[in-house]
Amino acid sequence: MKMLTTRQKEVLDSISRYVDLHDYPPTIREIADSFSISVKGAYDHLKALEKKGFLRLGGNRSRAIELVRKNDPELSVVDLPLLGAVSAGRPILADENFSGIVHVPADIVRTAICFALAVRGDSMKDAGIYHGDIAVIEQRQSADNGEIVVAMIDDSVTLKRFFRENNRVKLVAENPAYAPIYTQDVRILGRLRGLIRKY
Repeated sequence: MKMLTTRQKEVLDSISRYVDLHDYPPTIREIADSFSISVKGAYDHLKALEKKGFLRLGGNRSRAIELVRKNDPELSVVDLPLLGAVSAGRPILADENFSGIVHVPADIVRTAICFALAVRGDSMKDAGIYHGDIAVIEQRQSADNGEIVVAMIDDSVTLKRFFRENNRVKLVAENPAYAPIYTQDVRILGRLRGLIRKY
């Protein structure tokens, strides 16, 4: 999914509001003036939005901006806390774990209580989860077999596929280079709802 940057979202929202108010789009100069940026800066944002499929530009004609996905649910976003390294014994959303805010499509979160976690390493690559991805995690303390979860073991947090066995839990990587983790002492922090990848 090609996500919008914060400024691209602001520009797109501004264009949408302008069209709602006037029934025609703003000029590039009007966009530049409203954000106190250069005309070239505004044009660059519009070209990026066009490349991501959110609008079409009509060449050199004035007011030739067409919103393509104005009512797309992807345009509705929620802000989630982005967590970095998570310390053992601390709540998942403790201040020391917080490393910023990430904008996530609302249709991923829906009504769930979620947080975002930066993915490190390649242990889940065969599930299509890569280093640098942002994992959207629904806060939960339980999981069903086969679900991808964020689990705390001792002093580390890991993203793995969950399986409950007779008297232990097996956490499985999606990369044959990593052996399964077997443990009787694990705390489920949440389960995977979606991924954000920036290109």
